[in-house]
Amino acid sequence: MLVEASISGQQEFVPDASNNQFFMPEGLIGLPDFKKFELFVDPESLPFVVLIAVDGDKIQIPAVEPVGLVENYRLDIGDADAEALGLIGPDSNPLILTVATIKSYDPQKVTLNLAAPILINRRTRVGRQVVLLNYQSYSTTHVLIDETA
Repeated sequence: MLVEASISGQQEFVPDASNNQFFMPEGLIGLPDFKKFELFVDPESLPFVVLIAVDGDKIQIPAVEPVGLVENYRLDIGDADAEALGLIGPDSNPLILTVATIKSYDPQKVTLNLAAPILINRRTRVGRQVVLLNYQSYSTTHVLIDETA
């Protein structure tokens, strides 16, 4: 299933204070024991959001919605991933997040994992980190702001 990450094809995701948690049955890649997360959005920190694990240790993972930041980002996900998330049909509109690695306050040192995004079904609040079928087209260390380009 191909998911288009385009500015016009995505609705803005504004978490409700009473509904800002989501469940990831398999956890994150490398962190399978963390399954319940809260999405924390600080308008002053956008485009960055924080995934906070609410079960066990309260780890915090910075993430970015790549829409509008990464040109022509196309997610080709497997049928099993699409089915597990309930993303069936053209009306599927998952929240797409990419894990951010922030090595310093230097924007050129902030990288995104575009090869394995986190998809969250907005309706069911179930998420999954997926390795894209077209992962070879993307980097796990995509520089967010490349001032050399």
